[in-house]
Amino acid sequence: MFAFTRRTLLKAIAPAMAFSQTPQPKAGCQANGFPLKPGDFPALLAALEKMRELGYTGFECNQRFVRGQFGRAVEARKEIEKTGVRFVGAHTSMAESKPEAFPETLAGLQSLGVDAVVMSGAGLAPDGKFEEPALRAKATALEAFGKQCRAHGIRLAYHNHNPEFANHNAEIEGLAKYTSSELVDFLMDAGHGYLGGGNPAEFMAKHSKRIFGCHIKTFRGKNASGQVPLGEGDFDFVELAAEVKKAAWAGWLIVEEGGGPQGGNTAAVGPDRKYLRKLFGI
Repeated sequence: MFAFTRRTLLKAIAPAMAFSQTPQPKAGCQANGFPLKPGDFPALLAALEKMRELGYTGFECNQRFVRGQFGRAVEARKEIEKTGVRFVGAHTSMAESKPEAFPETLAGLQSLGVDAVVMSGAGLAPDGKFEEPALRAKATALEAFGKQCRAHGIRLAYHNHNPEFANHNAEIEGLAKYTSSELVDFLMDAGHGYLGGGNPAEFMAKHSKRIFGCHIKTFRGKNASGQVPLGEGDFDFVELAAEVKKAAWAGWLIVEEGGGPQGGNTAAVGPDRKYLRKLFGI
């Protein structure tokens, strides 16, 4: 009878052990897929419970949904942590982040335990053909926000829309070039990137170490009003998944089902989670 030695046993299980130790991305959910209202913190907590049931481990939401909790941050943080869903990111915009109010926002978000401020900005030109001084000015502004975030122990992740990926990823590549990796990361909205005619997989291949997370969403047609559940749109994320695997990227894959006062397509949040399992293996 053949007897396994310790050496032969370790050799046999080594491939499985190596696979289990490979960094894996994490599954997150943008809360705007749910019909939430600013000030209704219990509704946000209920949404987090639903996310956990579906297998999400992190969430992002607009800062307006937690701003009312800054005065009771210790209790609110405990209530968030009790759901088991990590507070990955709080979304705001460059335009909203006024100098006189932004430090207060950062202090409140820090108290709630957020990992990153997800900051969007207006694209410099719809066709991606912008003036170099405008690009440098935007990069300088982002670095200033990044310094404030870092002072509070929070990461700054720039969130793109369509224009930043137009003209062969021109603006997003420019922002990566002219901002410091110590101050500015990226929350790459891959759905908007493809909608803008760009190549999010290519940006992942070049800048995986600076990508904090990715919004995963798809559309039918050429505008954002045509959003549909993952797997039903005009484009998929096969190429992005390949680059994620190649880079051993372990950031957040965040499904985002629309937004607005009525929330997005909540019914798609569950199928979207299955899509992440099928395509990205998480």
